[in-house]
Amino acid sequence: MKKLLAMLLGVLMMFTLFTGCSRNDQNSTSGEDVGSLDGVTYDERASEMYVDTKDGKTRIKISYTPGYGSAWVLQSARAFLLSDVDTYGDLYYFEFDMDSELTTSVSTKLESGVGLSDIYFPLASNWYSYASLGYLENLDSLYEMTIPGETGTVLDKISGSWETYGQTVRQGETHYYIFPGNENITGIVYNKTLFDQYGWEVPETTADLKELCQQIVDDTEGSIAPFVYPGTISGGYWDFIGTNWWLQVSGADKLDEFMQFGSPEVFNYADQDDPSYGKLRMLETFEDIIVRNRTTYTLRGSASKDHLAAQISFVQREAAMIPNGNWIEKESLSSMQDEVRMMATPRMEGAQQDAEGNYLSYNYSGQPDYMFIPAQAANKEGAKLFLAYMCRDDMLKLYTDYSGAPRPFDYDVSECEVSDFIQSCLDVWSVSETWFENSQSELWTANRIKKFNLGNPYTMLLANSDTMSAIGWCASEYTNVLNSWDSL
Repeated sequence: MKKLLAMLLGVLMMFTLFTGCSRNDQNSTSGEDVGSLDGVTYDERASEMYVDTKDGKTRIKISYTPGYGSAWVLQSARAFLLSDVDTYGDLYYFEFDMDSELTTSVSTKLESGVGLSDIYFPLASNWYSYASLGYLENLDSLYEMTIPGETGTVLDKISGSWETYGQTVRQGETHYYIFPGNENITGIVYNKTLFDQYGWEVPETTADLKELCQQIVDDTEGSIAPFVYPGTISGGYWDFIGTNWWLQVSGADKLDEFMQFGSPEVFNYADQDDPSYGKLRMLETFEDIIVRNRTTYTLRGSASKDHLAAQISFVQREAAMIPNGNWIEKESLSSMQDEVRMMATPRMEGAQQDAEGNYLSYNYSGQPDYMFIPAQAANKEGAKLFLAYMCRDDMLKLYTDYSGAPRPFDYDVSECEVSDFIQSCLDVWSVSETWFENSQSELWTANRIKKFNLGNPYTMLLANSDTMSAIGWCASEYTNVLNSWDSL
């Protein structure tokens, strides 16, 4: 009976941990607090929203993944329908489709062309094939559209690599086919309460990080691991730290050169001017801190954990840090009592500096999330109008308020109302250059070559620490690319 009671209590605790509370005076969707929806009718059962009635109005259907919840899309739709810029509420109504399998199933949906939504917002995936097959709507007119209620165009407001990232060549012509989604913030998430309790300082350099890991082991007598990571996911999220280190050493220009894949020499790592020199340096740092100390610096069993199991261990104080991103708040932190923060990625030895001697700061966002409109969507013009409306200053701030993620547009995130954890993420993002994989090389768009072209180095180094080294892995990758280049 005692064992049964303990098991039931454990299940109850896990249920409480990952279901968050919603205030009674707010609307909710599956337990999520989505804020006030006054002024519109939201039919949760039908997943529809409209002003007064939907009769005689044109539907805008949106499919999205659940990672950032539903509040952002419900609030964006409500603002659009109630806008004082135009009578959008008299013309349109919304249907919402939250689909946890969207990223993997969207290609099948596009191929069938049946029951398509007007807007899709999957997680990062290789969209170039969708464009080349004619599945995606040409979005040039959207980028050129004047933002409703403002004077500038959508393209005027887009920042960073996103100014050109949505373009690709189809039938000899270059056009925009995808639209900016999130600008993710990644790095090391840490338990601030534990740091404060034990007097641990946030590390500024990789040498500091290594000392911190040993201090955590010593101070807790091994009861708290420095790191937990999701080992069943290729790379274990370590690349959220690793590519940032690569950027620190090589700089964004060298990584951009690497991503063009102009010759096999971009995989050469021998000299500091080689694009892959920083790759070798960061893998050596990963090897020195994590791989050689994996039994003490990483939580036992991490190699068999998925992303949620790893986050559960972090929430339960089994580890003080976890490689992750700003999305962890929506996924796992809703009922965590401890304070959590994102730290700036500790600085590598040899990190580059600007002309004034300041170290360059980067945010590796991972492959970016994007939106698109299918070429066969029923309401392409309504979808474009809504996406343009979401580029208003107030809508961009609204999105960040509810999702906890910035978008790659020029707007003031300091005015956003966010949690202390998300604020720590935005603090890192605001002083960093965001970089992600961006290439028009046919080798890349056709998925014939990868950033790591010999399997995932983090996973391989952790699994083969006795027989493989960082420099050995880089040498094998370079040789493999040289030998296969003509066939590629």
